[in-house]
Amino acid sequence: MRIYLIRHTTPSIPRGTCYGFTDLDLAPTFETEASRLLPLLPTAPLSVYASPLQRCHRLAQFLFPSATIALDHRLKELNFGDWEMQRWDNLGENALQEWMTDYVHTRVPNGESYKDLYTRSIESLLEIVAAGQDSAIVTHGGVIRSILAYVMNTPLEKSFDTRVEWGRMARLDYDGHTFRVAGIDE
Repeated sequence: MRIYLIRHTTPSIPRGTCYGFTDLDLAPTFETEASRLLPLLPTAPLSVYASPLQRCHRLAQFLFPSATIALDHRLKELNFGDWEMQRWDNLGENALQEWMTDYVHTRVPNGESYKDLYTRSIESLLEIVAAGQDSAIVTHGGVIRSILAYVMNTPLEKSFDTRVEWGRMARLDYDGHTFRVAGIDE
């Protein structure tokens, strides 16, 4: 079975803004970025899953116009809680440094930790795999990095070493027992 992990295209937000759960629109380059993915997808039908945030749902609709898209809240980006839509440089050096020291386990105020995101992402992945069908998961960078860390047995602290750009895709193969990374589009 093959799983396509697809990151949403460039969001419409000023650089330097903290966001995760916020439902952002996409940049005007959406169709150009999304069209780049079309030739990389199989012609055979896929089961399609997406984060319900419009930056993912809209891309899923564009890429798979005739598919039924299962929206899964577990595929949302990290919940940055009180930091949502704040400028990173306005968060305060102490708060940001405390989180950066152990972002895997430290929850953002009224938000979640990276481990929280990892747990819900892997739970969703395993349910999708249990269905046994080739699938596309249209989601966010944090979710994709979490899934790749799981598949490659990478410590979460090292998962950001894997580049996952906007509008790009990773491909996984699953033989019923073992995952294998078949490719990461950069």
